[in-house]
Amino acid sequence: MPEPILKFPVTCPDCALESLAEMPIALIANALLTGKSLRLHSNCHDHYWTATFAEREQIRSALSEIRVDMPTATHRSHAERAHKSDSVLVGSL
Repeated sequence: MPEPILKFPVTCPDCALESLAEMPIALIANALLTGKSLRLHSNCHDHYWTATFAEREQIRSALSEIRVDMPTATHRSHAERAHKSDSVLVGSL
């Protein structure tokens, strides 16, 4: 089973163009909990940078808005669970 991914908008520091970034939720949560850096990427300039405090807080806020439904075997079949998407898309930063 693929690990859940958080998709979120990032703003390129070179041209201010907004693009969609994605990262495993576990990686984000670990970095936020332990104080490790989060590396962001913009597609327009293939630019990588370390998330600023404001960007980290926006990602933290996006994580707090995720609603997780725990399926139960009595209510859903395996086929129904398999069709559920493993990524989460959040609004603009």
